Amino acid sequence: MKTTRRGVSLGTILALCLTAVVAVGYFVLYLSIRSQPSPSGMQSGPIAGLIGDSEQEATPDPQSTVKTVTVTLPPSVTATPAAAQTVPANMHYDAYSFDLTLGGMVAYQSDISDALYNKTQKTLDYSPVLSLLASKIHADLNIVMFGQVINSQDLKYADVQVPAEAADALRAAGFDDVMLCTEHVLDQGVQGAASTVQALTAKGLSCGGVAAGGTQQHRMIQLNGAKIALLAYTDVLTAKGRNAQEAHPDVLRLYDDQSARRDIQSAKAQGASLVIVYMYWGRADASSVTNAQRSTSRALAEMGADVIVGNRPTRVLPMELITTTGPDGRARQTFVAYSMGSLVTESREAYDISGVLLHLRIVGDEQGHVRFSAVEYTPTYIWKQAVDGRMQYRVICSADPAPEGMDDKQRQYMANALNRIQKTLQDSPVVLRQ
Repeated sequence: MKTTRRGVSLGTILALCLTAVVAVGYFVLYLSIRSQPSPSGMQSGPIAGLIGDSEQEATPDPQSTVKTVTVTLPPSVTATPAAAQTVPANMHYDAYSFDLTLGGMVAYQSDISDALYNKTQKTLDYSPVLSLLASKIHADLNIVMFGQVINSQDLKYADVQVPAEAADALRAAGFDDVMLCTEHVLDQGVQGAASTVQALTAKGLSCGGVAAGGTQQHRMIQLNGAKIALLAYTDVLTAKGRNAQEAHPDVLRLYDDQSARRDIQSAKAQGASLVIVYMYWGRADASSVTNAQRSTSRALAEMGADVIVGNRPTRVLPMELITTTGPDGRARQTFVAYSMGSLVTESREAYDISGVLLHLRIVGDEQGHVRFSAVEYTPTYIWKQAVDGRMQYRVICSADPAPEGMDDKQRQYMANALNRIQKTLQDSPVVLRQ
């Protein structure tokens, strides 16, 4: 029987070829993988070790921890050298700042001097009166109004006249500067005013408000990079003072709008950064601000005054900010204290024993604009009480706890004094200093 041999089909041949191609492809891919590093920068051996039971921890390639970071600077930061920078026209930078503390009238009248006089030692020390308030008087510049004439010859005193020990007390309390433009400054003529100035300056106090004894009615002082013009006026003098002023008009010029305008313009021309105007005006028993005072304050503000400080009324009167337009068209503000009241007095009238210290923080920019970054007050009370059979006078902060030794009656008086001041200033742009 003859056997017939069958040939290999075409399909089988194609299948074998395809299998061979796939095998070669896998082999080439395997070789490629073996020859390339892993994506993490580590070799395949360590990767396998992390996955398996390797006893040695993989050591990273130092370059694997390096990052390239693109830093985008904020708009306020520039690589331009400082000398090449320009300041936008609408930006202003602070050129100076300083703190002021202003006190009202200090007058050590006869009753106070009597209480302080030591008959045994024949000495007179006024420093205890303000000693409990000294911690509140620590600004860059501390100014007080002084209403008496100093006699440097002996310890004789009266309601208007006091010995030189009064100057020691003002300095010890922390005051730096004394304004003298009061109705009594010329009561003992030009020589009395000169004696007062000399006694104050001998104790390290600067003073003004009268052109005698080496000082001036108007002054310019420098403080923290600022030039401060201190202008002083009065519209009240006693009969003796009026006679002395008429005989020596250059010693004390009375207030009038024309003179004030000229003085403020002169101060500005001399580079004044800030103009403070002291006004001794009104009735001593005034209980409110008059229309004339408001009109004068508005006029002074429009002339360029930045701060107006009123004195003579024995009680504190309201304070306000007056808004005007400056030469450059920008709004500007003037702070007005219509009356600082009594800081030290023998009077026991309810509003006379309630006083304030005014605290202003003033900031000026390089364009000449002034702003008040803080306007605060410390309420004061004149504490009068017999201690060990002897009367004492002490000025204290009425918002603080009552001092040791104050009796219940005085505690109530102090509370009433605080209430009166808070009521007076409730609508004013000042806040109680904490």
